[in-house]
Amino acid sequence: MIRIPPATLALIALAAAPAAGSPVRAATPAAAAHESPAAPAPGDAAARPLAEMIKEADAAFAREDFGTARTLYEQVTRLQPDNVRAVHRLALLQSWDDELEASAANYRRALALAPDDFDIRLGLARVLSWRHDYDESIALYRALRETHPDDARVLLGLGNCLSWAGRYSEAEAVFKDMEDRRIEPVQAHAGRARLRGWQGNLDEAEHFWRDVLRADPGNLDARIGMAYVHHWQGLDRTAREQADNIVLDHPESKDAKELKETIRRTLRPHADADTFRYSDTDSNRVDGATASCTFMAEPQTSIRIAYSTYDASFRCEDGRFCDEPGLAVGDAIDTRAQSLSGTLTSRVIRPLTFNARLGAVREETFGGGARLVGTLGGYLRWQVGPRFAVGTSGGRDAFLDTAPLIDRGIRTTDANARVEFRYRPAWLLSGSAGAASFSDGNARRTAGAALEWRLPVSHPWVSGTFDVRYRGFNADEDDGYFDPLRYDSELLTVAVRDDYRDGRFYWHLEGTYGRQAFTLGAVKRDDAVSGGNALAGINFANGRAAFEASYARSDYALNVAQGFTYSRTGFYFRFRF
Repeated sequence: MIRIPPATLALIALAAAPAAGSPVRAATPAAAAHESPAAPAPGDAAARPLAEMIKEADAAFAREDFGTARTLYEQVTRLQPDNVRAVHRLALLQSWDDELEASAANYRRALALAPDDFDIRLGLARVLSWRHDYDESIALYRALRETHPDDARVLLGLGNCLSWAGRYSEAEAVFKDMEDRRIEPVQAHAGRARLRGWQGNLDEAEHFWRDVLRADPGNLDARIGMAYVHHWQGLDRTAREQADNIVLDHPESKDAKELKETIRRTLRPHADADTFRYSDTDSNRVDGATASCTFMAEPQTSIRIAYSTYDASFRCEDGRFCDEPGLAVGDAIDTRAQSLSGTLTSRVIRPLTFNARLGAVREETFGGGARLVGTLGGYLRWQVGPRFAVGTSGGRDAFLDTAPLIDRGIRTTDANARVEFRYRPAWLLSGSAGAASFSDGNARRTAGAALEWRLPVSHPWVSGTFDVRYRGFNADEDDGYFDPLRYDSELLTVAVRDDYRDGRFYWHLEGTYGRQAFTLGAVKRDDAVSGGNALAGINFANGRAAFEASYARSDYALNVAQGFTYSRTGFYFRFRF
C-alpha cells in the first residue's frame, strides 16, 4: 500500500486505496507520529478559546504532528460535543491508529450532526470496510456513487470493499467501468489484477500487474502485488528478492513489511501431526498417526521427513485371512505397520515442479514375523502456458489399508499420466490414464476424465466436479483388495468452503452422488454412490499454528483399497517454528 501524504489526506479527507496482498486496511500516517518525538503537551483546555484550540489542532495536523492534533481534537469534542469538524478529524485520526470501533462511533456521531457531509459519509464507509462490515459499507458507497458517479475515491472504495467481501464479479464491473471512463485507470487496473490473484488466476494477475508497471514503473501496489503472485506461484526465490528490494526502497510501507514477513514465515520450518481412525463395514479398523517436519533447502525446494504408525484390526470371517496357527474364523485379529519416508519437492524452474519420495515400511504378520519393504515414488508437472499442463506420477507402495493387507504384504508398482486444460478461468478439463502391477501377479488399468468448475464468488467458495472413471484388473485374486474385472463410475461432487476473520476460522463441506458398476467374478453390480466429508479448522498463534478436525463417510469403492463403505475421523495440527 502506498502511503498517501498527510497533506493530501487533509485536502481529500479520506483515500480508498486497496492493500496489495490481502484485504486489509492501508498503512496509517499516524504511525509516523508515533515514531517521532512528541510535541509539547497543549495547555489547559478550559482556559483557552475553542477557536484557538481548533486552529492549533489544524496546524498540528497540517505539519503531521498527529499525536498533538488528536489530543486537541479530543479536548474540543469534550468541551463542544457538537463540533462537527473536531469530531470528524478525531474519527479520522482514530482510524489511522487502528481504533476502528471508536472511529466508527465518532463518524456516526459526526454524520448525525451533518447528515449530508460527503467526506464524513465516505470516511464511515471506509472504516466499516476495514471492520469487515461489508454490507453496510457497500450500501454507503453505492449511495455516494449515486450523487458522485465520477468520484475516484467512491468508486475505488466500492470496488475494494466488494473485493474484500468476495463479490468478485461486482468488483470487476466497478473497476472495468472506471477503466472504460478513464477514471484513475491505473488504480482500477490494479484492482482488477488484485481480484485475479485472490481468485487464483495467477497468470492473468501477473499480466495485469505488468500492465500497471508499464504505465507506472514505480507503482508500489503493483510491485507488492507482483511479489505476492510470484509467492503464490511457488516462485519464492524471485518473490523474496522482490520483497527485500521493496522494503529497501520503501522502509515506511507497512504492506511491504507485511509482504516480507509473509514470505519469511512461509519459508520457515514447520511440524505436522495427523491422527485418524478409519473403519469400514467389513469390521476393518485402522488407527493411524503421522508426525512430520518440513524445511526449505532453498526458497523453492522443500524436504519433508515423516514417520507414521498404523494399528490395524479386523474380525476374521474368511478362513483364507486367518490361516496362521492359533487363529480361527470369528477371531478378532490385529497387527501393525510403521513407515519412514523422505520427500523432496522443488519448483525447479518456473513451469516445472518435481517431487521425489523414498522410504521404508515395516509390516508385522499374523504369525509374529515382520518384513521390511522399500517404497519410492514421485511426480513431475509441467505447466505449458497459463491454460495447459501435463504431469506424470508413479512409484512403489505398500497396501496399509487393512490388517489382512498388512499381513500379506501386498505391494503395487504404478505409472500414471495426466493432462489439464483450463479453457476458462473457472473451468478445468482433465484426463488421466495409468497402469499398475501387484506383487501377487495381478495388474490394473485405469482411465478417467473430469470437468471442474467454480462459482465467481469466494464467500462461500463453491465448486463442482463431474468425474468419470474406468478401472479393470487382469484377475479377481481375492487377496483382500478390490480387484473387479471391470469397473466404471460417474460422480458429481459439490464442495463449499469459507473462512472468517481473515482466515482464522475456516470450514469445508463436500458431498458426492453418482453411480458405480463393477464385475467381481460372476457377480455384476450397479449401485448408487453417496458420500460426504466435513472439516473445520482454526489458525492461531499469529498464523504459526493450525488445528483441524474432519469426518468423512462414503460408499465409493475406489476410495479405499478393499472397496467397502468406510468412515474416517481425523485430527490435524501444524506449527511453524
